[in-house]
Amino acid sequence: MPFWSAKSRAERITTSLDADKEFSVVSIALGEWRSRWLPGLDADGILVGLNWSGTHATAYDVAPTEVMVSLSTRELR
Repeated sequence: MPFWSAKSRAERITTSLDADKEFSVVSIALGEWRSRWLPGLDADGILVGLNWSGTHATAYDVAPTEVMVSLSTRELR
């Protein structure tokens, strides 16, 4: 499931690719994403697509647990 760090990045993809024009961009508070979305995606076995970009909307797909660990590590710095 794709997620972007900025609304403008998501809108760039959803407006430029025909396959994604049916989607709506919705903002999610970081705290809610961390506490509800990531654990739910992990429980469902769904990978997180981070900041997909370009003409083919490509980027990294990672396990939700990796994202949680990365966010926690960044907070400690």
